[in-house]
Formats: sequence, structure tokens, C-alpha cells
Amino acid sequence: WRCFDHYLRSSKRHEKLSTQAYDMSGKSMNFLLNLICVMLFIAIYLDGAAAKDDFVKTRMYQLKSFQACNKCDLSGADLSGAILHQSNLRESILTGADLRWVYFNGVNLRGVNLSEADLRYSWLNETDLRNANLSNADLDNAQFSGVNLSGAILKKAYASNGDLSESIFARANLSQIDLSGTNLTGADFRHAYLDSSILIKTDLSNAILINAQMRKTNLLGANLLNANLRMADLRGANLTKADLSTANLSHANMEGVIFCNTLTPWGEDNSGCR
Repeated sequence: WRCFDHYLRSSKRHEKLSTQAYDMSGKSMNFLLNLICVMLFIAIYLDGAAAKDDFVKTRMYQLKSFQACNKCDLSGADLSGAILHQSNLRESILTGADLRWVYFNGVNLRGVNLSEADLRYSWLNETDLRNANLSNADLDNAQFSGVNLSGAILKKAYASNGDLSESIFARANLSQIDLSGTNLTGADFRHAYLDSSILIKTDLSNAILINAQMRKTNLLGANLLNANLRMADLRGANLTKADLSTANLSHANMEGVIFCNTLTPWGEDNSGCR
């Protein structure tokens, strides 16, 4: 503050240069002090930036050392290829983080914000993702078999060609998600929201879709053998070339559904072919 005060005082003096005279030694001293002040401010700024960088590195070390990192802010962090074993990241922020090829084993990711994160080729085993936010995340070729995603948000996520078999999506929001070619055998979608989602050639055999909202969902070529769609809302869904021959469709809302080369419990249905 003394430097800043001196700078202000010297500035006021300079306003009177037209009426006052200074000797050369006084001017040199003022210039030197002003230069020192500027350098001091720069040093303080750089020290603060370094401290922030050290904080992020510490958080990342905690993760890779299998320690708890609750409510950590690691948005945009590069953790690609890391092995996280029984770490606790509950309610942490990992928006836009690079999590490609990461192996999660027994990790607590409950309530974590993973929106726009890159999870391609990641592997999750016995991981808790309840109420997590994965909207706009890239889950291409991810292995999420048996993971609990109850209440999670996966709106507009890209999760094609992955393995999400036996996973739990109860009351999750998967509207507009792309799950093309993904293994969803035995997955639990009770009361889940799948409106306008893309499930082209997806394997949903033995899946539980009771009371699921699937309006305008694209199920072209999907495998729904032994799937339970009781009371599901399928209004406007595309079931072209889908196999529902052994599915439970009791009390399902089929208004406006497109049937074309579709295998149903009542035989092949081509009523929607054009």
C-alpha cells in the first residue's frame, strides 16, 4: 500500500510539472519507486495464479492417490488414463474434464457434475452415479455395466456402441440421448425419460421399461425381446424393423407408433410402411 500511495502522490506531482521544477535525482528516484511498485503488483498476481495451479494439482493428486475429494472443482482437468480405486468424488465438478480411458473401480460419483465431460472408452465398475449430471457428455464405447444411474441426467449425451447392460436408470432423464448400437440388456429404465432419444439397433432385450416415457423415440432395428414395456408411453415412436415379438406391451400407449417390418406379439406389423 505504501507503494500505491507513493504512486498516487507522484502522479499528483507530475500534474504540476508545468509550474514546478524537479532536480534530476528526484525524478530518477520517483521513476525507480514506481517501477518497483509495478514489479511488485506483477509478482503478487503471478503468485496467486501459481497458488491456484498448485491447488488443482493437489486435487488431482488426491484422486490418483485414491483419496477423498468431495466437492472438488476439477472442471476441464485432464485425468485421461487414470486408475481411480474406491475414491470419493461425491458432488465434485468435472465439467468438460478429459476422462478418456479412465478406470473407475468402486468410485463414489454421486451427484457429480460431468456435463460435457469426455468419457470415451472409460470403464466403470461398481460405481455410484446416482443423481449425477452427464448432459452432453461423450460416452462413446464406454463400459458402464451394472452401474447405478438412478435419477441421473444424461440429456443429449452421446453413448453409442457402449456397454450399459444391467445398469439402473430409474427416473433418469435420457431425453435426446444417442444410444445407437449400445448394449442395454437387462437395464432398468423404470419411470425414466427417453423422449426423442436415438436407440437405433440398440439391444434392449430383457430391459425393464415399465412406465418409461419414450415419445418419438427412434427404435429402428432395436432388439426388445422379453423387454417389459408395461404402461410405457411410446406415442410417435419409430419401431421400424424392431423385434418386440416377446415383449410385454400391456397397457402401453402405442398411439402414432410407426410399425414397418416390425415383429410384434401379434405377428409382423407393416401398418406404418410407406
